Amino acid sequence: MKTLMRLFVSAMTALCLTTGLAQAQDKAATAQGLVDKAIALYDEVGQDKSFATFNDKDGEYVFDEYYVIVADGEKGTFLTHAINPKLINNPKIWDLQDVNSNFIIRDMVETGKTNPDGGWSNYTWTHPETKKLAEKKTWVKPHDGKIFMVGYYE
Repeated sequence: MKTLMRLFVSAMTALCLTTGLAQAQDKAATAQGLVDKAIALYDEVGQDKSFATFNDKDGEYVFDEYYVIVADGEKGTFLTHAINPKLINNPKIWDLQDVNSNFIIRDMVETGKTNPDGGWSNYTWTHPETKKLAEKKTWVKPHDGKIFMVGYYE
C-alpha cells in the first residue's frame, strides 16, 4: 500500500509540474504571438489606426491578462496602454522601479535594443486580480524605432 501511495504522489507531483510548465509555455507563446500580431497590424494599417486599436480596452488586443503596449524605443515613453491610459506620454515612467529596485522601463528598452528578434524583461509587480506581488514576464520586440510589448504574470 505504501508503494502504491508513493507512486500516486509521484505521479501527481509530475502532473502538477508538467501542467505548470505547459501553462507557462502557453502564456509565453500567447504573449509572443500577440506582439507579432500587433506588429503585423501596425505594418498593415499604420501607426494611428493600430495605436487606436491597441488602446481599445474592449478590442481584440486586450484579453485576459494580455494587452499590447507600444513604447518609444529610445526613451521608453508609452505610446499605447489600454489598461492605464494615464501612462501614455508620461515621462515619469522612465524612473519606475519594482520592489527590488529594478528600473522596469529602462530594462524593457535595453531588452529591445539588445534583442532584435525579441527578448524577455522580468520584474515584480502587483497582480491586478490577487493584489499580491508576482513575477511579471514581458515579451519585448523592437520594430520601426518602437518596442512592442505584451506581458503575463507567473
